[in-house]
Amino acid sequence: MNKQPMLAPWLRRFFSEYISTERNLALNTQNSYRDTFELLLPFISRTIRKSDDRLALQDVNAVRVREFLHYLETERDCSIATRNLRLTAIRSFARYVASQEPACKDWAQSVRAIETKKSSPQPIGWLTVAEIEDLLKVPDIRRIRGRMEHALLLFLYNTGARVSEAVNLQVRDLQLAVRDGRHALVTLHGKGGKVRRCPLQPHTASVLMELIRHKGPDEAVFISQTGNPYTRFGVYRLVTRCADQVPALKGRKISPHWIRHSTACHLLQAGIDLNTIYAWLGHVSLDTTNVYAEIDLRMNTGAMELSEFAQPHSSSPGRKQNTGIMAFLKSL
Repeated sequence: MNKQPMLAPWLRRFFSEYISTERNLALNTQNSYRDTFELLLPFISRTIRKSDDRLALQDVNAVRVREFLHYLETERDCSIATRNLRLTAIRSFARYVASQEPACKDWAQSVRAIETKKSSPQPIGWLTVAEIEDLLKVPDIRRIRGRMEHALLLFLYNTGARVSEAVNLQVRDLQLAVRDGRHALVTLHGKGGKVRRCPLQPHTASVLMELIRHKGPDEAVFISQTGNPYTRFGVYRLVTRCADQVPALKGRKISPHWIRHSTACHLLQAGIDLNTIYAWLGHVSLDTTNVYAEIDLRMNTGAMELSEFAQPHSSSPGRKQNTGIMAFLKSL
């Protein structure tokens, strides 16, 4: 009789009890951990020819984890940063199991002994004002779909929002009807449950006002062509597709984060101090913002006054039960 601890029950406890309740990790971190195991389990299943639900903890040993990390870099073409991010999730799981089951400490120690890889800092990619303008012209605003795409790109540039902040934006987060010369505002829900308010340019506010005209407060602002809220992948695909149609951007791997970097660079060129940009972008550390000070800026734009910020606590989303472990991970 096989008495090895099974993997699936431990994963269920890890996701349902530990990272969401005890650790109260940010939703994006939880999703990153989930994505890691959605890749890891099929990889090991193929390697040892055993179904996902029959995998034991010992099947996820240090040798196979190293093989998995190598697979990410060579076959999935993941960066070293992504490779290290996946390893962090696996290490965290091993640490949790060891804290709950002393008999698994040797297994956990061998997995946690796998080292992260060092990588050279990647240069920050950003676009000039002219390139941003060309990007914004790609969607056909004569069509409903084009107006949605244009609004999303414009919003990303105006606010410097992360993709996750844009796709989770609801109508209630917008304060567009303002008076007395005040700016329209948007409330962005960022990393670690932090919430900040960002001013919107009049043109952006006008575009968004038209977009949400017939929507309720709990509805998503940005809806894809499927009729559902945009996903992170959907936003990446939109930016890539539009960038491919701008001659100056041909052959460059443009991502939504390039737009975020562009916002920061243009604010810096406009004379906005780093502390304000730090608050505007919702950076966790000022060190993250300091990298923009090293960029050779060649543009001159204006910027609006930044509004106040707050950091309320956010609750974790509910979980639903499924039978198979892969179905469970997909439900998270």
